Amino acid sequence: MSDYTPDRWVIVHITSKEHPPIDKIVGSWYGGYGGSDEWRMSSGICKVISQDDHYEVHNYSGSIYTLFKGAEGTSAYTGSVLNNMATQIEESGEGMMRMINITELL
Repeated sequence: MSDYTPDRWVIVHITSKEHPPIDKIVGSWYGGYGGSDEWRMSSGICKVISQDDHYEVHNYSGSIYTLFKGAEGTSAYTGSVLNNMATQIEESGEGMMRMINITELL
């Protein structure tokens, strides 16, 4: 089990012809001076707990993400990756991926 606290985050809803719909976290971490930005997609959300200043999000792999409420969004790099991914999924005709608000999962 791993714990993650991304600098920025969004929730994506993925549908597929061959698999049931799934919601995942896409987290962004800024690289800072001399570093590279990073992103990670979770295995799939199974439980969301709303706290005062953050959400505690449990995933099928056992990982837990701490998502601060004021940090929803993506870095420019991660936004570009997500746009490309969504376009490829849609153009393949196999499914769709769209961003949703985490409140839809509460």
